[in-house]
Amino acid sequence: MSGPLLLEGRDIAVSYGKKTAIFTALHSVSFTLAKGESLAVVGESGSGKSTLARAVLRLVPLAAGQVLLYGEDLATLSARELRQRRRDLQLIFQDPLASLDPRMQVGDIVAQPLRVFAPQLDAKARRDRVVSQLESVGMPASALARYPHEFSGGQAQRIGIARALIAGPAVLLCDEPVSALDVSIRAQILELLESQRRQRDLALLFIAHDLAAVRFLCSRTLVLFRGEIMEEGGTAALFDAPAHPYTIALLSAALVADPRRVRGRPKLPAASTDFVASAQADACCAYLGRCPHAVQRCAQEKPVLREFAGGRVACHRAEEIASA
Repeated sequence: MSGPLLLEGRDIAVSYGKKTAIFTALHSVSFTLAKGESLAVVGESGSGKSTLARAVLRLVPLAAGQVLLYGEDLATLSARELRQRRRDLQLIFQDPLASLDPRMQVGDIVAQPLRVFAPQLDAKARRDRVVSQLESVGMPASALARYPHEFSGGQAQRIGIARALIAGPAVLLCDEPVSALDVSIRAQILELLESQRRQRDLALLFIAHDLAAVRFLCSRTLVLFRGEIMEEGGTAALFDAPAHPYTIALLSAALVADPRRVRGRPKLPAASTDFVASAQADACCAYLGRCPHAVQRCAQEKPVLREFAGGRVACHRAEEIASA
């Protein structure tokens, strides 16, 4: 870890529905995030990435587990106490324009957190803080009196970042913050996030589909599939030598700019279906039906998330796959 522990998830479970129609979106997900560290959460759509962010912010109730900020369980806080703790947990949204109130001027949008977390500031001090914050993310002071629709997507995301940073959070939760932007603008926003992380010693929880962005920005990566952790480890090591078949599939499906690398990329073997019929419902591996390396044990015994090669992996055959 880069510094002292800030945020921790312990066996987080989130379920939706009632009685017989219950869908479990997260199964016993645990993670740690230290000061100055950047942790990516990756996986296909429906894997539980955004649900994890909402659980951390207590926007959805936990069926089980804990979220701790500075070692304090957020579930034990009163509504007033939780509101103050949210100063340290700020969110950057996927759609920058949709996240900004179209009826408000940019100056009021960015100043809104100060009205909640720093009500002692007078109008001049608040305006000075807003101008300084906008300039730090590459936006001019002239933006204050304008409305969100007057800006491009990249500019709107800079405004959203300014709003998230102005209260001085310890942790930024970034929910696909560049997926709605053009490729060239994505690079600029990622560089802005990285520079702000370094300057402020921020911790980032970065939810993404864009694996190139993850490799650029994040020191560690957590891989989710159907609400379960398949693998976790240092980003460089995990990308260079993935241990779980699902991680291998994700990396193989990622877009590659160089066509020579695409031609040279090995094709994935077909998924094994030999053991699916005999699978023991919740007792089997979540990835069983799509895994090309499945064996009988995978249908009868759910793999436990365990230490492996400096990270964690939930796969019975990780050693064999790594040595192949």
